[in-house]
Amino acid sequence: MMIKQGEITQLLVQVNNGDMDAYNKIFPVIYSELRHIAHRIRFQYFGIETMNTTAIVHEAYLKIINSEANWNSRAHFYGVAGKAMRHILLNAARRKNAIKRGRDAQHICFEEWEEKINLSEECSDELVRLDEVLNELEKKDSKQVKLVECRFFANMTIEETAAVLDISPSTVKRNWQIIKAWIYSQIQDRKTA
Repeated sequence: MMIKQGEITQLLVQVNNGDMDAYNKIFPVIYSELRHIAHRIRFQYFGIETMNTTAIVHEAYLKIINSEANWNSRAHFYGVAGKAMRHILLNAARRKNAIKRGRDAQHICFEEWEEKINLSEECSDELVRLDEVLNELEKKDSKQVKLVECRFFANMTIEETAAVLDISPSTVKRNWQIIKAWIYSQIQDRKTA
């Protein structure tokens, strides 16, 4: 079933109000887009072939649904999805690093999928460094972290990110270029430290 862009926002509002028919209409669309985001993150940014896309999507879906957020637009929903994806990947990286150091693994929601979410050592280290950088940035400018979550983790367009952050698309473009360069330099500094 094809759902138009504006209709997604309307259905999300109806889902917020407990409409199960709206939920049944939008679930396949949400699932498909979350799957696309998870697949893109696995291969485009991290080159992770051992990580299971389905496990990431299911975990993200549960985090999103349990967040009790009232989504006021498609862009807002995918902003929440970006944050969920960030946390899932970070949990997997931390678990990998804990195992690497000989500690017991920290479990995420689906224990039976735990072995399928398997990052390489290099990837898990990069993701942990990225999270450290984002946590540092959040202390200075939380809006920039939201920009990263929208663009990187939720695969949102410039226009969607602008709508979520309530800024102009040109500001998103400019800030995205600056923040990518800053993050890269911070991660490089942490590699050599």
